[in-house]
Amino acid sequence: MDERKFPGKEQGEPEKQPYEKQSDYMFMQETIKNDNRRGQRYRKSILKTAGLGLIFGIAACISFSALKPWIDEKFPDDSQKIVIPEEETDTTDTEKKDETTTEKALDTDSYRELQQSLTDVASESAKSVVEIVGISGEQDWIDESYDNKNSVSGLIIADNGQELLIYGSTSVLKTAKEIHIVFPDGSVYPASVKKKDESLGFAIYAVGRSSIQQSTWSQIRMAALGSSNSVQKGDTAIVLGKPFGYAGGVGFGTIASARNMIDGDDGKYQLLCTDIAAAEDGTGVICNLSGEVVGIIDQGISENSSKGLVTAYGISGLKSQIEQLSNGEAIPYIGIRGLDVTSEIEEQGIPKGVYVRAVETDSPAMSAGIQSGDIITEAAGKKVNSLSGYQSILSEQKSGSKIKIKGQRQGAGGYVDISFDVTIGSKE
Repeated sequence: MDERKFPGKEQGEPEKQPYEKQSDYMFMQETIKNDNRRGQRYRKSILKTAGLGLIFGIAACISFSALKPWIDEKFPDDSQKIVIPEEETDTTDTEKKDETTTEKALDTDSYRELQQSLTDVASESAKSVVEIVGISGEQDWIDESYDNKNSVSGLIIADNGQELLIYGSTSVLKTAKEIHIVFPDGSVYPASVKKKDESLGFAIYAVGRSSIQQSTWSQIRMAALGSSNSVQKGDTAIVLGKPFGYAGGVGFGTIASARNMIDGDDGKYQLLCTDIAAAEDGTGVICNLSGEVVGIIDQGISENSSKGLVTAYGISGLKSQIEQLSNGEAIPYIGIRGLDVTSEIEEQGIPKGVYVRAVETDSPAMSAGIQSGDIITEAAGKKVNSLSGYQSILSEQKSGSKIKIKGQRQGAGGYVDISFDVTIGSKE
């Protein structure tokens, strides 16, 4: 496929104002004489020079303003750091939410309006959803159906000034020799892997922004990331991407569960379940009524009881990782599976902290000597009271750095203090 690029405008540089000859300013060195006519000629010369300077200055400003977008596009600055905004706490007075509202009778027209509103939200949100295609051979893949391809849905996260960044599963990388991105308008562009993390199995894919044509830019937008922490059972769910096994799918339903958690390396993640049927290998996103992404679909995390229903990671627990990967940073990894020591468990004589349920093979935790059954009470100089607290501390670390992890281990006479020097790793 021929690569389509922006045609750049060939415009000349604005004409620079010539330097004035030294003779024009010689009068300043001469003795002032009582010749009025000569003084008038000098004043006219000065005014003429000032006027020409003003005209050339205005022309230069106009020319620079006209050329700036073209210059920015063709000669972008260094990559900009991507920052995912922190979520705001909802401080709305709950009493105001309980105010009595007047019920309105719904008829067929009301249903049509509702359906159209949902469709409009889905259409706008779909502008940030793309297809990531892995090409493993030399076949003419463009002439074949995408349904038969190794592909997943991706989400347009940000534009760093040099690259358009897309968040999606790493499953396409297992056999792929090339990666292509299919945008909503059907255009196709080659992509590279900026950074990946195999702990959860996601990566940031990058497309050179200078290669993307204006017709494609007009059909896409950056995804709006919402808060999955505010999602409740019964909320409307809009699913987009490839949740049904084919690209460009759209589905409507409700959130069936939003409070379950799933274990992961060095932490736990929110699980969103819906009542919408899904393919076994479905991928995509869940959006709310505002068009904000609240979940990243991954049917691989579905429990047996919900295998056939759309299931997703809550977006709130992924934001810090999305930001790190977007900036080319590795996700810090130690390699434990843990549980909170609740108050009930603490009453049984177990110290407060994170109970190490399992240690990953060949992980930094195993190399440091951490064992299952250990209680982690401190990491990087900060107290650890919960798994989420431990997860937050770890997210602040850099791969390759060393931290001290303290805790307690049960011995013959009870729990004893333990300490480990751990080198932070990553799963790329």
